[in-house]
Amino acid sequence: MRKTPAERDRADLERRLESLQLPVVPLQHHGFLAPSDRAVTEGVPEAVGVGPDGTAFAVWPHREESCRKQVTWHFGGKEVAGAIDVETNLRVSFVQPLPEGRVVLAAARARRGTPNGEVWTRDGGLEHRGNLGDAIEELQTTPSGKIWAGYFDEGALGGAGPEGHGLARFNQDLTVDWLYPRGAGLPYISDCYTLNLHGETAHFCPYTDFRIQSASGDKVTDWGASPYRFAHSMLVSGADRALLKGSGSEYDVVTLLRIDSDGVRRVGGQCRIVLPNGIEAQRLRYTCRGGDLHAFDKWGKWYRTSLDALSAVAGAAQP
Repeated sequence: MRKTPAERDRADLERRLESLQLPVVPLQHHGFLAPSDRAVTEGVPEAVGVGPDGTAFAVWPHREESCRKQVTWHFGGKEVAGAIDVETNLRVSFVQPLPEGRVVLAAARARRGTPNGEVWTRDGGLEHRGNLGDAIEELQTTPSGKIWAGYFDEGALGGAGPEGHGLARFNQDLTVDWLYPRGAGLPYISDCYTLNLHGETAHFCPYTDFRIQSASGDKVTDWGASPYRFAHSMLVSGADRALLKGSGSEYDVVTLLRIDSDGVRRVGGQCRIVLPNGIEAQRLRYTCRGGDLHAFDKWGKWYRTSLDALSAVAGAAQP
């Protein structure tokens, strides 16, 4: 029998009260994202991203000219490490670095096959424009410059382009390099909930089967079913995984997993992520790079923690 709205609310409340009893891991404040000149750009970044080496990038719209944007990069602290100005009509959702100081900008949506990706040089020149597929949920680059995109259900379910595969890899000129294979005995990707690039390998746990998977080169490895479902972020270190951002009232809950000869199993207990002052961590954008978690608030505050820090707390907790 289906639950009534009141019954669902009660169940969510009970789950939240249980979650509040978990041990917490405070994020560490790492720095601020800011434009080089606040007088001419908006104070809220349009997009943020983290490169393979942990450098953060941000895109800032111009206050008066909608086609002008500034891309900045940051190593931590308050200083702006570098910036370039670009002229683009993209509604930028993702920013990532490429070799030789270039950056790729991408919009999440691409209606009727229109280009939604651009590569810009370190001097602010447009080098490539291309279509990266509609309904991009996450986009990251590798040290060699490969571009990986995972898609949400509006694109993955029946999309005519790369989005129809749920996961795709592109070359630096924005041409397709590899597509997640369909009809090869692998789980179907309806929504690529998590994407974490560690080196040249992509790690993901897609909806609806929630299998822990990885892709390197043209090979996909299915490690087994995740004992915890609906997480939207995943940290990776060797055989260990940490799933973050569960559904509903478990938006700040961390669950530890380990891959062994029997598949994927839970290890230890769970914990919650909180801000450095102990306040609940809400409305943050998470980026997972290997075992490092980067979190950004609306105004550009940059926080970090790691799978090791989460494991030290959750691993010691009772399951």
